Amino acid sequence: MTKVYVVRHAEAEGNLYRRIHGHYDSLLTDLGIRQLEALRKRFESIHIDAVYSSDLYRARKTASAIYEPKGLPLVTMPELREIGMGEWEDLCWADVERNMPEQYRYYNIEPHKWSVEGSEDFYKLSERIVGTITSLAEKHEGQSIAVVTHGGAIRALLCSLMGLPPEEICKVYYCDNT
Repeated sequence: MTKVYVVRHAEAEGNLYRRIHGHYDSLLTDLGIRQLEALRKRFESIHIDAVYSSDLYRARKTASAIYEPKGLPLVTMPELREIGMGEWEDLCWADVERNMPEQYRYYNIEPHKWSVEGSEDFYKLSERIVGTITSLAEKHEGQSIAVVTHGGAIRALLCSLMGLPPEEICKVYYCDNT
């Protein structure tokens, strides 16, 4: 059996400023930088054989708190990215709620109906993240790995593990950063 530690990236600008950062490549905040030290301490005594991360900066930087102290390489994978938000990328959540209330509601309450130009749907997100984590677990049978990814991706993974279809992702709450 593979032990998989799934970690949400440290606080990034989108989290602090309530901006939509799916594939948008944002920086960590001051709190996010402080969270890295806590994450480093958390993993001090945990044996890890491999570290994987989304290829976005906020996840790669977060992963450094795990792989650097252990002298491991980091493997980045776009398959571990957050859901692609299409034309919503880097917009303010409040503006989207005000200007596109129906799609905002769909995103939060009925995600299977959500459709924004250039976006990825929740079914594809679920298929992508579950398939990637499953593949990594199989590759590292009997080992321990750390995977640094994003809040929506983690929700999709948990939704699948709980036996819920992707359209019920709203039943799974977001986890905190790190």
